[in-house]
Amino acid sequence: MRTSAYFVIALGVCAPFGLEAAVELQPHRAYYSVSMVGRPTLNTNVTEVRGTMMLELNKVCGGWTVQQLSEIRRYHDDDTVEHIRWGYVTFEADDGSHFMFNTFRKTDEELVEDIRGTAGKKGKLIEAFYQKPKKMTLRLPEGVLFPIQHTIALLKAAEEGGHMFPQIVFDGSTTEGASQINTFIGAQKIAAGNSASKEDRPFVGQPFWPVRFSVYGLGKTDYEPDYVTTQDLLSNGIIKKYVIDDGTLKIQGVLERIELLSKDEC
Repeated sequence: MRTSAYFVIALGVCAPFGLEAAVELQPHRAYYSVSMVGRPTLNTNVTEVRGTMMLELNKVCGGWTVQQLSEIRRYHDDDTVEHIRWGYVTFEADDGSHFMFNTFRKTDEELVEDIRGTAGKKGKLIEAFYQKPKKMTLRLPEGVLFPIQHTIALLKAAEEGGHMFPQIVFDGSTTEGASQINTFIGAQKIAAGNSASKEDRPFVGQPFWPVRFSVYGLGKTDYEPDYVTTQDLLSNGIIKKYVIDDGTLKIQGVLERIELLSKDEC
């Protein structure tokens, strides 16, 4: 299962959303335990999934960096075990003019995917330039958002009481370009923490929204999405829990530990 970077970052150029208003993302490093929670169909011989995922969102001079590293083992009914490592690193400029991305995936220590490139905006022209796996240029749709832009716009829409939030997003995690992400925003809730748990303290009393992302490849005619992701998304961009459903497996990530980071002095 591809855990597209965007699953977690649900994840400034859109004036209608008023991004100059106070949507404050919290830089952080979060650690999640990963497990299988269901098999929507019987078309898989995977019996269990176990692993971890680390997500770092960091504010640096001129923009934001994201680092994500997943390491999971998939157990099959023939007693074989598949070891999968998936990594993702990006830099996104504050003004949305520039985006750098690097994705890799290894299966049983064999590199099976290596994607690197940049994307940039000049007026209405938005292009992605891939260096790997091969050099190519893709023209991106007008109005496309990068992940941090989308996260801020989504949180703004949630704060304003919105329920549906369809957008085209480019995150650089595939060579297929941008994706259509249709988001349903549930009713706001208030996070209740367990005072005995240090990990809950940053969340106590903070609003969050259950959100559901349906991700479609652009130009595809299939009614069903490529995959669906649900999250408990706090108002500061931290994800307490997520579930990814690709139609074959459902994988859950539960926050186990978090480190709050400071913003770089520029």
